[in-house]
Amino acid sequence: MLILPFSKAKLNVKILITFLLVGTGILINNRTSAENSSIPREKTNSKPIIKDYGTHGQVFNIAEECLLEEIMSRLELAKEDGTLDLLQNEFTEKVKARVLRPVPVPNLTKATINRSWTYNPTFTQETDIVDDKGRVIVAAGTSINALEKLKWGESLILIDGDDQEQVEWASGKTGKIVLTNGAPMLVAKQLKRPVFFDQGGILCHRFKIEAIPAMVEQDGLLLKLSEVSI
Repeated sequence: MLILPFSKAKLNVKILITFLLVGTGILINNRTSAENSSIPREKTNSKPIIKDYGTHGQVFNIAEECLLEEIMSRLELAKEDGTLDLLQNEFTEKVKARVLRPVPVPNLTKATINRSWTYNPTFTQETDIVDDKGRVIVAAGTSINALEKLKWGESLILIDGDDQEQVEWASGKTGKIVLTNGAPMLVAKQLKRPVFFDQGGILCHRFKIEAIPAMVEQDGLLLKLSEVSI
C-alpha cells in the first residue's frame, strides 16, 4: 500500500490520480494473484474418466413383436374363421355398388326456368415461373385461353339418370351424356350410347350449375352454359 504524504506541499491533481490508480492496480493484481494461486487448475488436455457404476434396479429385456408378423398372424386367424372372406365380399359389393351407382352430385334441383351464361376459361399466371437457373419461363401476368389452340369438342349434356323425362330429352341431343345421379350402365344400355358421370360434382362446381338438365358447349373463346326447363 502506498502512503501519500498529505503535507503542506500541493500535489498536482494528475499525479494524485496516477498514484491512486497505480496503487489500486497493485492491490488488485496482488490480491487476484494470491487468490488464483490457491485454486488448482485443471489441465486442458485431460481425458474424461469412464467408470462402470454397475446395475441399479431391475432391468427387463425388450420383447416387442414385429408389426408385420402381428399383421400376418391376424390375417391367418381371420382366414381360418372366415372373417377374411366376409370382409373381401363386403368390399367387393361396395365397389360394385359405387361403380353401378356413383355418389350423386349434391344440391342440384330440376330446372324450372331457362337460364344461360358464359364461362371464360382464360388462365392468368400470378407469379413468375423460372427454371433451375433462375431464367423466367412464364412471366407473371401471362394469360392463356386454351380454346385458342384446342376445341372443346362435343357438347356436354348433364341430366339425372333416375329422371326418365330427362333421359328421353337427352336421347334426342347430340353430345356426351353426363349423369349427375343414377346408374350410368343402365342408362347407357337404354340409350345405346356411352354415358359418363360427373364424379365428385367437378363439372357442376366448376361451371356453377345449380339445376339440370344442363348443357355445356363452346361459343367462340368462351363456354356457353345453359340450364333447360323441359
